[in-house]
Amino acid sequence: MNLRKWEDHGWIGIKNAPHFKRAAYLLKHRTATTSFQWVKGHNGDEGNEGSDALAKEGANKEIPDMLELKVPKEYNLQGAKLATITQVLAYKGIQERTPVPIRPQAEINLQMAREAITTHLNTLETDAAIWQSLRKKTLHLRV
Repeated sequence: MNLRKWEDHGWIGIKNAPHFKRAAYLLKHRTATTSFQWVKGHNGDEGNEGSDALAKEGANKEIPDMLELKVPKEYNLQGAKLATITQVLAYKGIQERTPVPIRPQAEINLQMAREAITTHLNTLETDAAIWQSLRKKTLHLRV
Protein backbone atom coordinates (compact mmCIF):
# COMPACT_ATOMS: atom_id res chain seq x y z
CA MET A 1 0.00 0.00 0.00
CA ASN A 2 1.20 3.52 -0.69
CA LEU A 3 0.03 4.96 2.62
CA ARG A 4 3.42 6.28 3.78
CA LYS A 5 4.03 7.94 0.39
CA TRP A 6 0.54 9.49 0.41
CA GLU A 7 1.14 10.88 3.89
CA ASP A 8 4.60 12.19 2.94
CA HIS A 9 3.11 13.92 -0.12
CA GLY A 10 0.35 15.54 1.94
CA TRP A 11 -2.37 13.44 0.26
CA ILE A 12 -1.95 15.52 -2.92
CA GLY A 13 -3.51 13.83 -5.94
CA ILE A 14 -5.28 11.14 -3.88
CA LYS A 15 -8.94 10.84 -4.78
CA ASN A 16 -11.20 10.48 -1.74
CA ALA A 17 -8.31 11.38 0.59
CA PRO A 18 -10.59 11.95 3.63
CA HIS A 19 -11.89 8.40 3.27
CA PHE A 20 -8.39 6.94 3.02
CA LYS A 21 -7.19 9.06 5.96
CA ARG A 22 -10.01 7.70 8.11
CA ALA A 23 -9.37 4.11 6.97
CA ALA A 24 -5.63 4.50 7.66
CA TYR A 25 -6.33 5.84 11.14
CA LEU A 26 -8.69 2.95 11.92
CA LEU A 27 -6.27 0.35 10.54
CA LYS A 28 -3.36 1.76 12.56
CA HIS A 29 -5.42 1.34 15.73
CA ARG A 30 -6.46 -2.26 15.17
CA THR A 31 -4.97 -4.85 17.47
CA ALA A 32 -5.52 -7.68 14.98
CA THR A 33 -3.32 -8.23 11.94
CA THR A 34 -4.88 -6.89 8.76
CA SER A 35 -3.96 -8.04 5.28
CA PHE A 36 -5.16 -7.03 1.84
CA GLN A 37 -5.52 -9.07 -1.32
CA TRP A 38 -5.45 -7.38 -4.71
CA VAL A 39 -8.29 -8.42 -7.04
CA LYS A 40 -8.24 -7.54 -10.74
CA GLY A 41 -11.17 -5.24 -11.48
CA HIS A 42 -13.88 -5.96 -14.04
CA ASN A 43 -12.93 -9.61 -14.49
CA GLY A 44 -16.17 -11.18 -13.33
CA ASP A 45 -15.18 -11.52 -9.66
CA GLU A 46 -18.54 -11.48 -7.85
CA GLY A 47 -17.37 -9.41 -4.88
CA ASN A 48 -15.55 -6.88 -7.05
CA GLU A 49 -18.46 -6.47 -9.46
CA GLY A 50 -20.88 -6.10 -6.54
CA SER A 51 -18.59 -3.50 -4.99
CA ASP A 52 -18.51 -1.53 -8.26
CA ALA A 53 -22.31 -1.64 -8.50
CA LEU A 54 -22.70 -0.39 -4.92
CA ALA A 55 -20.13 2.37 -5.50
CA LYS A 56 -21.97 3.56 -8.61
CA GLU A 57 -25.30 3.42 -6.76
CA GLY A 58 -23.81 5.49 -3.93
CA ALA A 59 -22.29 8.02 -6.34
CA ASN A 60 -25.66 8.56 -7.97
CA LYS A 61 -27.64 9.10 -4.75
CA GLU A 62 -29.41 12.43 -4.60
CA ILE A 63 -28.73 12.65 -0.86
CA PRO A 64 -25.36 11.13 0.07
CA ASP A 65 -24.92 9.00 3.16
CA MET A 66 -23.23 10.75 6.06
CA LEU A 67 -19.90 9.09 6.85
CA GLU A 68 -17.77 9.55 9.94
CA LEU A 69 -14.47 10.84 8.54
CA LYS A 70 -13.00 12.37 11.70
CA VAL A 71 -9.36 11.72 12.42
CA PRO A 72 -7.79 12.94 15.68
CA LYS A 73 -5.56 15.99 15.20
CA GLU A 74 -2.39 14.13 16.17
CA TYR A 75 -2.96 11.67 13.29
CA ASN A 76 -4.29 14.12 10.72
CA LEU A 77 -1.02 15.35 9.29
CA GLN A 78 -1.33 18.40 7.05
CA GLY A 79 0.94 19.33 4.19
CA ALA A 80 3.73 17.52 2.42
CA LYS A 81 7.22 16.77 3.72
CA LEU A 82 9.67 19.14 2.05
CA ALA A 83 12.14 16.29 1.55
CA THR A 84 9.63 14.39 -0.60
CA ILE A 85 7.76 17.06 -2.54
CA THR A 86 8.54 18.07 -6.11
CA GLN A 87 7.62 21.25 -7.94
CA VAL A 88 5.05 19.30 -9.98
CA LEU A 89 3.46 17.88 -6.83
CA ALA A 90 3.41 21.29 -5.15
CA TYR A 91 1.67 22.81 -8.19
CA LYS A 92 -0.85 19.98 -8.21
CA GLY A 93 -1.54 20.65 -4.52
CA ILE A 94 -2.19 24.33 -5.29
CA GLN A 95 -4.57 23.36 -8.10
CA GLU A 96 -6.47 20.98 -5.80
CA ARG A 97 -7.01 23.71 -3.24
CA THR A 98 -8.18 26.31 -5.78
CA PRO A 99 -11.98 26.31 -6.05
CA VAL A 100 -13.33 25.21 -9.42
CA PRO A 101 -15.72 27.79 -10.90
CA ILE A 102 -19.31 26.65 -11.33
CA ARG A 103 -20.18 26.43 -15.01
CA PRO A 104 -23.98 26.30 -15.33
CA GLN A 105 -23.98 25.30 -19.01
CA ALA A 106 -21.60 22.40 -18.32
CA GLU A 107 -23.94 21.19 -15.56
CA ILE A 108 -26.90 21.34 -17.96
CA ASN A 109 -24.96 19.45 -20.65
CA LEU A 110 -23.86 16.78 -18.17
CA GLN A 111 -27.43 16.24 -17.06
CA MET A 112 -28.61 15.96 -20.67
CA ALA A 113 -25.87 13.43 -21.41
CA ARG A 114 -26.73 11.46 -18.26
CA GLU A 115 -30.42 11.33 -19.24
CA ALA A 116 -29.57 10.15 -22.79
CA ILE A 117 -27.24 7.46 -21.44
CA THR A 118 -29.88 6.31 -18.96
CA THR A 119 -32.57 6.20 -21.68
CA HIS A 120 -30.46 4.24 -24.17
CA LEU A 121 -28.30 2.07 -21.90
CA ASN A 122 -30.47 1.89 -18.77
CA THR A 123 -27.52 2.83 -16.56
CA LEU A 124 -26.60 5.87 -14.48
CA GLU A 125 -23.16 7.37 -15.05
CA THR A 126 -21.20 9.71 -12.81
CA ASP A 127 -19.92 13.09 -14.00
CA ALA A 128 -16.38 11.71 -13.95
CA ALA A 129 -17.32 8.76 -16.20
CA ILE A 130 -19.06 11.05 -18.68
CA TRP A 131 -16.13 13.51 -18.81
CA GLN A 132 -13.63 10.67 -19.19
CA SER A 133 -15.63 9.13 -22.04
CA LEU A 134 -15.94 12.48 -23.82
CA ARG A 135 -12.16 12.87 -23.88
CA LYS A 136 -11.84 9.70 -25.98
CA LYS A 137 -12.54 9.50 -29.70
CA THR A 138 -15.15 6.80 -29.16
CA LEU A 139 -17.61 6.76 -26.31
CA HIS A 140 -17.10 3.75 -24.00
CA LEU A 141 -19.46 3.55 -21.05
CA ARG A 142 -19.84 0.42 -18.97
CA VAL A 143 -23.07 -1.43 -19.62
